[in-house]
Amino acid sequence: MNLRKFYFTLSAVLLAFLFTAGILIINYMNTAVVSDDIEDENNNKGGLLDSFVIRRKPVNILVLGGDKVNGNTDTMMVVNFNPSTMGANIISIPRDTRVKIEGSYHKINYAYPHGGAELAMKTVRELLGIDIKYYIYVDTKVFRNVIDLLGGVKNFEVPVDMHYDDPLQNLHIHIEKGVQDFDGAKAEQFMRFRQPNGSYSKELREYYDGSDLKRIEAQQRFLKELIRQKANPIYFAKVNDVLNEIFKNIETNMTTSDALKMTQNITKFKMENVNFMGTIPGTTYDRSPWYYLCNQEEAAELMKQYFNGTGNFVDFSSGLSQGSSSNTAVKNNTKPAKDVTKNNPSNSDSGVGKTNKPQP
Repeated sequence: MNLRKFYFTLSAVLLAFLFTAGILIINYMNTAVVSDDIEDENNNKGGLLDSFVIRRKPVNILVLGGDKVNGNTDTMMVVNFNPSTMGANIISIPRDTRVKIEGSYHKINYAYPHGGAELAMKTVRELLGIDIKYYIYVDTKVFRNVIDLLGGVKNFEVPVDMHYDDPLQNLHIHIEKGVQDFDGAKAEQFMRFRQPNGSYSKELREYYDGSDLKRIEAQQRFLKELIRQKANPIYFAKVNDVLNEIFKNIETNMTTSDALKMTQNITKFKMENVNFMGTIPGTTYDRSPWYYLCNQEEAAELMKQYFNGTGNFVDFSSGLSQGSSSNTAVKNNTKPAKDVTKNNPSNSDSGVGKTNKPQP
């Protein structure tokens, strides 16, 4: 694998935290290689050092995850990355978030399959009042494959029994409560689960309510543990395989030069400087078409504090029926007043083929 490909992939991986199992392994690799390489460039090519000048200003990256074949985006998040401190703030955007695209209201996961990365970035800019400079699209199969390459995730605590079947998607999730060892396939099942076959038990309702919000909480808990376990030099021998797998399955507008400028302080990286902030503030709208309604004023304040936000968002709150009133909306991070999962086709606006059940 050539050096330019290595650096480019390394940097893209670093900035897509939730999709990279080997983040600290790669840091270890870069610590050993980058300084010598830059010195080599200095000795041999002089003026090209300009391309290695550190980019110090924090930058926002839109990270998208989905099935590239179908062009969908099951996962959307914004990463504010600070090249000086190697810190990051990460916030998720539920795929059901209500936005206005080309004059009509849709769920936000409509944007990428219908207008590509440019439309997705434009929509997020308008929703949150922030600048989005880069995007990274990661095919979700890379998540499964990288976990297998790194030997799985060991001793992960599953809080409840998880059983869901949808033959039309060929999706079958069966994970028992308790301490589990996950291979890539099991990890993917855990990441996709959000509702059971049949009714909810009291115990299950504590962790899942059919919404993206609870699933995002579970996903972030798993990914923190994934990164923690793989922050070990014993995985050094797997770096090349991991990078090749990721390189085959990412799409981005970030150039090699951009990536190099942002990762020159990579030795400063510490996991405690990565701030997982959950989801954008808002409420669920528990009637068709079952939107997530972003509280844009509250979100704008968060954006100003953590994402260099301008506060100048496009208001997407108009045009809803009276069902948007407080008696039918459920605030983020509170228990729902009603079962919002009943007959809830969660991505009716997306490019994914529909089934008779909500898609996890």
